Amino acid sequence: MKIGKIPPEVLSTAVYPFLGKKRKEVLLHSSFGEDCSVIDFGEKVAVLSSDPITGADKLGAYLSVFVACNDLAACGADPIGILVTLLFPENTDEATVRDVMENIHKACLKIGIEVLGGHSEVTASVNKTVISTTAIGFTFKDNFITSSGAKPGDDVIITKYAGLEGTAILATDFENILLPIWDSKKIKEAQNLIEYISVIDEGKIASSLGISAMHDITEGGVLGAAYEVAKASGTGIEIYEDRVPLLDVTKEISSIFNINPLGLISSGSMLICAKNGQRVVEALKKEGINAGIIGKITDNQKYRLVKNDSITEFSPLERDELFVAFENAKKLLKK
Repeated sequence: MKIGKIPPEVLSTAVYPFLGKKRKEVLLHSSFGEDCSVIDFGEKVAVLSSDPITGADKLGAYLSVFVACNDLAACGADPIGILVTLLFPENTDEATVRDVMENIHKACLKIGIEVLGGHSEVTASVNKTVISTTAIGFTFKDNFITSSGAKPGDDVIITKYAGLEGTAILATDFENILLPIWDSKKIKEAQNLIEYISVIDEGKIASSLGISAMHDITEGGVLGAAYEVAKASGTGIEIYEDRVPLLDVTKEISSIFNINPLGLISSGSMLICAKNGQRVVEALKKEGINAGIIGKITDNQKYRLVKNDSITEFSPLERDELFVAFENAKKLLKK
């Protein structure tokens, strides 16, 4: 297998059959498209999610906190804290450990959560720092949202702009490639998109409006998230390509690294399915969050990308376009 998420067909045969004994306290079990587990605690439920960071270097520690907490937001939960596992390569110095923890601390302060514990070690098993974060939060039992609740006829909504995370990572890790092409102001604009990575606010707003499903857009981008929601819900989906909001810097950086922005990792954007999408869009915009309807849930179990008069069927990209960009960056550096 190539770098990136394990393919759905492998998950179905090599992962999901081996999940131990199902517990009655678990209200949302592990399944395709679901990033959280929900545990019954009476009037409230605990929501948990775990994520590693492997696709970013300089921004990895800061991003790790938001990526895990965004999963909780997509479930309608308020995060309260994280557990962090840190694996450092041999010969890591104290300054590196401190830098990682300072960035985790900074992200936690911004969200208002605590580092509850975890584990750290230096090991020959890794050749660069690996960060894995488990987020824990709560919501009321009748309030949690899943990825698998989409219904035919639902509008498909996206918040903010696609490709925010990928744009920030590429502009930060490959600033040397962009310097001869962009001025410093544009590079800074792209790097600063890291400040819009949280989807906690839109998660709270949307979950209060009786929506059907919600999924934060991470690895695999818009197309990956759309596929996962539809597949998990047993529905089809249509995405209208010209309605997907993209910033100019994302369009330009995608062109430079020769990637498809619709398949670019997009933390900072939420995919929401709702019967009355315009009501949700208006509520989000009222709170200063850009949002728009980009598609429709269908009943034919087909995954379609609509552009002008052309309709093509899509499946998850073999890997996130960020990893394609990494390979293309090596070629650009050799020129």
